Amino acid sequence: MHSSIHIYDNIALSVINTDFKLQTLADDCLFTEGPVWNKQGFYLFSDIDANAVYKIEEGKAKEIFISHSGTSDPSAEGIRPDHAGSNALTYDGDGNLLICQHGNHAIAKWQAEALQPFITLYKQRPFNSPNDIVVSKNGTIYFSDPPYGLTSATLNPEKFQPIAAVYSWKNGEAKIICDKYQYPNGVCLTPGEEELYICSNKRFEDFISVYDVATLQFKKILAKENSDGIKCDPGGNVYLCNNDGVIVLNSNGKRIALIQLPTIPANICWGGKNLNDLFITARENIFLIKDLLK
Repeated sequence: MHSSIHIYDNIALSVINTDFKLQTLADDCLFTEGPVWNKQGFYLFSDIDANAVYKIEEGKAKEIFISHSGTSDPSAEGIRPDHAGSNALTYDGDGNLLICQHGNHAIAKWQAEALQPFITLYKQRPFNSPNDIVVSKNGTIYFSDPPYGLTSATLNPEKFQPIAAVYSWKNGEAKIICDKYQYPNGVCLTPGEEELYICSNKRFEDFISVYDVATLQFKKILAKENSDGIKCDPGGNVYLCNNDGVIVLNSNGKRIALIQLPTIPANICWGGKNLNDLFITARENIFLIKDLLK
């Protein structure tokens, strides 16, 4: 499918290969999200509207990896039925797959071929609809909890959390670390894990927040940008998914490139043997750019 790249700063030419080819691995999904690379040589991704996690490999058709990945009851009270599935996926340090569940208002763990409840409550109430997640090397989990999966995508403080927030979780304890967004979305760690980036895809909250990992305190605004999914490369450059495509910022928050795509990307992950392939979930499509990083 057609794609193109716009260069804002020639420094991008030392970071990414600009003569890439965009591969379409699937084009028959509903709303794809939350991809992750498995070291055994395949990708997993969520299709939120299909309430499933799929496995896909280059050159092979997608196959269901987890059914009912967000909930076994998408018609339950308080849930948007078309947004009841799973969202972001990640692996912890022990190789366990963690799953953000809209419909179950929780983080689940995939163990023994079954979904196991993992992070389920804060102050004795379910979460709203966990959206994105990242795990640090020391085991701390960070995740965002907007109301996208709730009825009308609005908070329901009588049943769930009264605010949308980003949480840290370690040793069984969840803490709110950010409440600056009505719709917190993507979260990612910098390569050295000194900082946590948080963003929103809503135009009225177009700023990338930077938090100090050691203190969990707000530090600064990295850039005035919107983003759904957000990732860093090993050099600290930042990749944002928004309506324009995949925007590449340098570590100071300056735009250096834009990868334009046929459909709007929701999230991305690095994969492949050298972790330099960019895997993109973009609405009904799954795209792959081989060897994007130099």
